[in-house]
Amino acid sequence: MISAVHSDRSGRVVVASDWAAASFDGVTTGPFHDAIPLPAEAAIVPLSGREAEGLDHGGRLRRLGAARFAVAAVLPPGWLRLALPAYAEAGQDQPLAPRAYVAVGADEHGELVAAAASLDGRPGASAPTDLAARVSATLRARAANRELRQLARCARDYACRAAANAFMGRDDCALPVGAPQNERAATFIALRDDRDATPTEPAAFHPSPEEIADVAAAHLEAGGTLVTFGRACEGEPLLAVREIEDAVRRIRARAPHATIHLETNGSLPVALRRLYDAGVDSIAIRLASGRADTYEAIHRPEGYRFTDVRASLGEAAGWKVALSLVVLALPGLTDRPRELDAIVALAGGLPPGSALVLRDLAADPRRALALTNGDGPLGMRVALERLRADASHLVLAANARPLARV
Repeated sequence: MISAVHSDRSGRVVVASDWAAASFDGVTTGPFHDAIPLPAEAAIVPLSGREAEGLDHGGRLRRLGAARFAVAAVLPPGWLRLALPAYAEAGQDQPLAPRAYVAVGADEHGELVAAAASLDGRPGASAPTDLAARVSATLRARAANRELRQLARCARDYACRAAANAFMGRDDCALPVGAPQNERAATFIALRDDRDATPTEPAAFHPSPEEIADVAAAHLEAGGTLVTFGRACEGEPLLAVREIEDAVRRIRARAPHATIHLETNGSLPVALRRLYDAGVDSIAIRLASGRADTYEAIHRPEGYRFTDVRASLGEAAGWKVALSLVVLALPGLTDRPRELDAIVALAGGLPPGSALVLRDLAADPRRALALTNGDGPLGMRVALERLRADASHLVLAANARPLARV
């Protein structure tokens, strides 16, 4: 039996061995399924003001009792949640902070488990032990570069792996540009959260194209594999098309065979084309739904519509790029039949070998689900099976994996 877990007033996680764990599928709360050992880099987080729930010996849903608060897991990149935590709101008016909450329990040995599936067998790079020293040394040598100073802050203050990579000369390097936003999602939804970092404020600076290109070229020359525009702390990079276009041309001139990756909401097809023409060769377009009404309820777009996103996907499908469709997944929403139909339809327009990326939507799940109406969910496990069958020409993954330049 998978046992329920909760936290006490001190924040200590407690296994309630007399209670079976429960999980929430977006509509109903029931028995905990799909347990996997909690990944080493996962975090257990309290659900403020929410009362823990479990199943009694008769299988009936009950609150665990006074001062027994609900907890959830937040998984590292590479994992997809299959169920949401079970809890009672208890009259709470304050929404949960937007994070990718996952149902958690404990096995017969008292070890924590989560309702999740692995979509990416490759573990992420471990946190560098000498990061602080590397950041200090690099800043001493290149203190005037505003892009580098922002990356240092992202790496040190927000533990952003892609920012830290700029000082390690490995993997992908984020290139923030301080782009504005054109999505106004509710405060309990974070459309740009990718579990790589948890910034509490947007990047508010304006590096020059030369500064951006200098950081990118140094990263690639040191052994990094690619550079990326549009990371979690950014607004929409297509709104900074002039600066990025100039920077991309400079990077491409200095590193002709580098992979230059862009993550975007696809809101401006003309701007996307400009960046492709400048030298971007890997594109990920991110959305929470393939249906216009659901998309606009979740994203709350400003200055564009879902038809623009579809146009960007259609155009990019004809370019020589590594293309990814990033679906921000939420149990109870993504696994609705009509939502799945829409995702499959979008996926059908992508060329073979493109990626279908499932990334957990960071949100207060119950408030996010309340924004839309729809049919009952099939379950995330069923959704995965449907996508594997009906989008078999695509690579199903948890992270966009930009490919080499084609």
